Amino acid sequence: MATAPGQAKSASGPEAEGSRLYTASQWRLMWWKFRKHRVAVAAAVVLLCLYAVAAASEFLAPYTLEHRDARYVSAPPQLLHFVSDRGVHLWPFVYGLKGTRHRETLRKAYIEQRDRRYPIRLLVRGERYRLWGLFETDVHLFGVDEGGTLFLLGTDLLGRDLLSRIIYGARISLTIGLLGVGLSFLLGLLIGSVSGYCGGWIDNLIQRGIEILRSVLERRCSEQG
Repeated sequence: MATAPGQAKSASGPEAEGSRLYTASQWRLMWWKFRKHRVAVAAAVVLLCLYAVAAASEFLAPYTLEHRDARYVSAPPQLLHFVSDRGVHLWPFVYGLKGTRHRETLRKAYIEQRDRRYPIRLLVRGERYRLWGLFETDVHLFGVDEGGTLFLLGTDLLGRDLLSRIIYGARISLTIGLLGVGLSFLLGLLIGSVSGYCGGWIDNLIQRGIEILRSVLERRCSEQG
């Protein structure tokens, strides 16, 4: 079918794909290549989830960073249960913990109190905290009723909840990694721009300095390895 005068033919097939690649910007090409790499996409999703946890660590953690309970020192992880003597439950729960002393070793041991069942509840009120240091609230994503404990990963030697401390620690660890990569990128961009723009002895000086740093780092890595 002939096209009308002045109307351009619409490209299709390989010609359209080639035209789209030639006219696309550098950022769009990077996005297309990234989207085709399944491992990179999965890694990006995991990183986004981790940074979301770090951003809302106060809300997600069942206990605050300062919380400690001397009654539950070195307590084991509490298991989530769906089945009890009353049947199957659609919502998970934990049993209460009771600390006892071993008669011979005097070490503290914990047993589940089967007569005390604490369902996991969403958006519960607990210890007060300041979200991002700005908004004061006492709402946590999940927890149990007053009188119960929720130590999904156990406690440390001071009776602090390990899960809460891991969630809080994720903010510090991920922030340090992000700042390190960001500073490295900015310094590399700045130094590379100066080296490429000025050239001459400045370029040689920067390149020799980088080689010295690389040789020192490689020497240390070989000694530690």
